[in-house]
Amino acid sequence: MDLSPAFNFRDVLRAPARALSAKQILVMTLFLMIGLAIYDLFTYMAYAIDGESLSLVFSTYGFFPFDQFAFGSKWAQAIYVAGAMLGVLSIMTGFLGVAAINIEAVRGNRFFSARQAIRFAFRRLPQIFLSELAIVLFVAFIILLFFLLGLVSRVPWVGEWVYVLLFALPNFVIALFSIFILLVFSTTILLLPSAAAADRQGETFNAILETFSTILLQPFRWAGYTLYALVAAKVFGFVFAYFAFRAVEFMTWAASLGGGERLIRLVKSGLAHLPMESDLVREMFNIFPGVSFGVDLRAYVGYLSSAAVSYLMAFMLFLVFASIIGYMLAIVAAGQARGYVALRYIKDDYNIAEEESLFFKEEPVNEKVDETDLVEPSQHTE
Repeated sequence: MDLSPAFNFRDVLRAPARALSAKQILVMTLFLMIGLAIYDLFTYMAYAIDGESLSLVFSTYGFFPFDQFAFGSKWAQAIYVAGAMLGVLSIMTGFLGVAAINIEAVRGNRFFSARQAIRFAFRRLPQIFLSELAIVLFVAFIILLFFLLGLVSRVPWVGEWVYVLLFALPNFVIALFSIFILLVFSTTILLLPSAAAADRQGETFNAILETFSTILLQPFRWAGYTLYALVAAKVFGFVFAYFAFRAVEFMTWAASLGGGERLIRLVKSGLAHLPMESDLVREMFNIFPGVSFGVDLRAYVGYLSSAAVSYLMAFMLFLVFASIIGYMLAIVAAGQARGYVALRYIKDDYNIAEEESLFFKEEPVNEKVDETDLVEPSQHTE
């Protein structure tokens, strides 16, 4: 049973436990994999435009081309940036789905399924996309105005005077406001999905307004909630990763009692297809960066095999890795959603828990029938 929100830090404190549910991990992992697929597609398109050999690049990076970001062609750079942005948008959509599960739980709907969350996230995807696009276009409009002012400054004799006279007012104020918008824009990746999930109408302006008002009116509380969620995601994600490692180890050992050493070699060959040397994998199985406490998976990597079953095993192991990251991101999303409910109550005195669910209505209960109504009319007379 979901407890009533306390509208303070205690709501966010329980985020790791709330995120440890199959449906939240499933939703977040699904959109994480979609984001990775989009990023890979656009990255390899950028390599192709740059004239690189795709077979050579794939043999080097595989499905995780995270180490190379320099492209010679402007078109290749644009394609890569577009893929990275779409990948981030997919992660935000996963945040939206997890936030919707938590928001519905706050409203009393504990039966909101993963399928409903995924469908809701796809339906609200235009809302978060248009919200981000609106902020980007606004900043681009400000840049265009400064660009036009720069053109005016080229006018002989007069141009530089116009630039100097407008430097403090209003140009400095506009620039200061633009920097604030850019700062908030960087936080929308985390907070905007929760604001969109709690919005009953799905309006773009409402999501932007609630995101900016939360950051503007409650910056320190939001920063504290977010910092805790990020640290908790790393700590509890490490615990989850350790148990996942031991589960795979136990399953492989138990199966090898009947299937022999070839099953152990199969798992090790599957690990050989994954980027075990990457910083991401190393930090997933280490409690904190710089603190040597964890599991070194490189000791378990076997010989690389070109057999199809080895690639399939690599994919299955990748699903395990993805679920670990999915749980970590689900903690962040759950913390943002629960924190947003608390901050909405603190700043607006508005209780989201009193709202009706968007997806569930209680069955109508018949009114109590008076016993006298069950007596036949003839029994009322002598």
